[in-house]
Amino acid sequence: MRIAVLGAGIMGTTAARLLAPEDADLLVLDADEGRAKAAVAAAGRGESAPVDAGSSGLAEALRGADVVATCLPYRLNLAVLEAALEAGCAYADLGGLFHTTLRQLDLHDRFRAAGLSAVVGIGIAPGVTNLFARIGADRLDTVTSIDMLNGSIDEDDSFGVPYAADTILDELTLPAMAFEGGELREVPAGSGAKAYRFPEPIGELEAVYTLHSELATLPRTIEGVRDVRWRLALPPAIARGFGLLAALGLAGTDPVETSAGPVAPREVTLAALARLPRSDGPHRDAEATVVEVRGTREGRPAVFVGEATTRPVDGLSAGAFGTALPLAVAARWLAEGRIAPGVHPPEEGITAEPFMGELAERGMSVRLDLKTA
Repeated sequence: MRIAVLGAGIMGTTAARLLAPEDADLLVLDADEGRAKAAVAAAGRGESAPVDAGSSGLAEALRGADVVATCLPYRLNLAVLEAALEAGCAYADLGGLFHTTLRQLDLHDRFRAAGLSAVVGIGIAPGVTNLFARIGADRLDTVTSIDMLNGSIDEDDSFGVPYAADTILDELTLPAMAFEGGELREVPAGSGAKAYRFPEPIGELEAVYTLHSELATLPRTIEGVRDVRWRLALPPAIARGFGLLAALGLAGTDPVETSAGPVAPREVTLAALARLPRSDGPHRDAEATVVEVRGTREGRPAVFVGEATTRPVDGLSAGAFGTALPLAVAARWLAEGRIAPGVHPPEEGITAEPFMGELAERGMSVRLDLKTA
């Protein structure tokens, strides 16, 4: 069994560390050869190689791998999915921020015809969120609404980049999606503010609508649902910092004239954020994902609640561990042939309860609760 990790940033390095104990050959690929080697060193074993995900050489680099776990900015996911198909290997990623996910699902028939399997969006959110929605739907007789929330804190209360900065900027600026009354519609990013008390130690945070992949699939995969909503609550210092960047127009992609010529503000912002040092100290963050599925059971109103909470583990931050663990487990399931051919969202491709059980065994705190009126 050979598993390739594509991308050697925070998530790729974490995924490589989590995959290292598996009985599999590990290959880490990144455009920056030094980053790839550093990820292998952090994992304690494996091979590394330089490869640009946007190059024609990606398929060749993937040839011979059973699966590729993709940890790149979401805009590259479709190209990597095509390369995996060409290389004849299975595929998993951390999400396509709605629009890319829809385009990826269009490759379903081609993957199925090739006998290859892919799962799109299998981190904590999307991923665990989708699986909680599936478990809730399976435990209820009817489903009317699904509310998903993710909240995190950092006891250091300092600004940082918890995952791809480009994705965070898009989440805070692109129109979000909400499915209400059986209709999918755009809503302003940052709207739908809701004070929500997350499991301890996170406590109450304000969560808002952001663009997310769950809305691309759950309205059609969960039968009968009329309302599907996603809200995000970043750690306050990070929310304030990225909010300020967006308010100043520094997330914009249209070039502005400068003394050095036209420059896209976002390019400067991303370059500056990439220069921020990674924390070498102990991680002090915590993250919780909550999904509430409402409907009926045996003719009575009922609500299913799924909660997943993570804290720092073995030098990994709570956010990185919680996001990379589902990807690592899914990569092994794919390599073992446990997922049917085709391109699937998590709630259709993965057997939810055994998968969540494995996450719990490996350090994620998972709670499943069903209450009837």
